[in-house]
Amino acid sequence: MSNKPVEPSDLQSLWQSMPTTPVTITVEEMRTRSRTFEKKVSRRNLVEYIASAFVIVMFGWYATWPEPATPLWPIANVAIMIGTLVVVWNLHRIAGATRVPGEASLASLIDHHRSGLVKQRDALRSVWRWYLLPFAPGLALWFVALWVGSPEGEKKLTFGLGLGIAALLSVAVSGFIVLVNLIGAARIQRMIDDIDRFGDQ
Repeated sequence: MSNKPVEPSDLQSLWQSMPTTPVTITVEEMRTRSRTFEKKVSRRNLVEYIASAFVIVMFGWYATWPEPATPLWPIANVAIMIGTLVVVWNLHRIAGATRVPGEASLASLIDHHRSGLVKQRDALRSVWRWYLLPFAPGLALWFVALWVGSPEGEKKLTFGLGLGIAALLSVAVSGFIVLVNLIGAARIQRMIDDIDRFGDQ
């Protein structure tokens, strides 16, 4: 037995020459994966639709408040309601679930599943633009309207400080939403990479 050390190049050649077991998947397995992902996206969107309906009702009620009695107050609340409707439309258009075809070959199902993953990945990566940005004008007006309608004197300063803290919290929550969605996009990208490696076999 030789005591000669093994060169790194020899180890690489040995590793590359080792037999590998190809990963196989059936049509039904691929269809099940696609339908599971479709249902997951549909459930997420349904929750968003319900939450959006609640937001519209809540800010519609806010718009009727007599205090603060300023013309900007109902405008700000209506702007948030419009932003919510824009988000609902964007959710349907940009991040809607793609229906799995009933009868399709394995290659078609793989392509369909991959395109659905890419669609959701891109939606999560751009969530700041189509999900958060539509709220920004209305939310900014909302804080301004509260400030304009706040009491005068020393109470106005205290009230303004509270509004500033609330605004900073809103920005922090928005940043957290972006971060969570970027993490989700990275997870989906790994799923796409797995599909691409399967296709390269």
